[in-house]
Amino acid sequence: MSHVHHERAAADRAVALLAELAGRAPRVVRLGPGATDAEIDGWGVPLPDGVRRLVRAVRAFRIGAARDGEWYSLAPERGLASGGWATGPPGSAHVVHEAGGDLLFVDVDGTSRAWGPVFAATGVFHETWAYAAPSLVAWVTGLARAGLAAVRANDDDEALLERLAEASRVVSYRPDLHGTPVPQARAGAGADPELASVLAALPDDALVVDLRDVPAPVTLHLPCPPALRGGHVEFQRRAGGRFAIGYPRTPLGAQTSRSTTTGA
Repeated sequence: MSHVHHERAAADRAVALLAELAGRAPRVVRLGPGATDAEIDGWGVPLPDGVRRLVRAVRAFRIGAARDGEWYSLAPERGLASGGWATGPPGSAHVVHEAGGDLLFVDVDGTSRAWGPVFAATGVFHETWAYAAPSLVAWVTGLARAGLAAVRANDDDEALLERLAEASRVVSYRPDLHGTPVPQARAGAGADPELASVLAALPDDALVVDLRDVPAPVTLHLPCPPALRGGHVEFQRRAGGRFAIGYPRTPLGAQTSRSTTTGA
């Protein structure tokens, strides 16, 4: 099966599972309509084949009661995120859900515009993020399967909502991974050209998590360096989301350490 056919088949499975969940738990999950190709083209955001197929069927869905439910947007109808400490540089993330400072978003490569993994940030723990799923289609599939497992176990609506919350909240994810300081990562890079390339462009104060062989979901801890007084860590990704980066940002006029390799 070609890559395109695989993407489309995966999207079809995700839609089918989500539709089954909505059909079996209509008080808890409601699906929004799909988008037309003309609408999709009008957003100005290139979509992978699988995501395009997904949003043709379901552009958004709601979890929870009609009055207080939360909507999850699969379609970037308002473009990509304008940037910030939680999501990284402008245009590098499609925000799927935002509530109470928590964010669920898809990495979008700044150069290729390719869509990568799904990440999450929590407004409660400002040094904590999560690698939620390898793709938006995979995240929808996992969420729907978690909900269907609760339905098949004859759980009530409240239990189903708890199960869906566990599948979509940062603090639920285990195990915990901690960022490695760039100098330490360089010392252990060895004959790994992809890692070496990523590290070469980072300042010494940055932290990196190698996600290439890590199954989702996991929690990511990227604390602000002690010497970065008044600054913050910006969450960035490299190499199509295969590496998570805690990038130090200093207040205007302040200074932090520079890379001994690149001067960046």
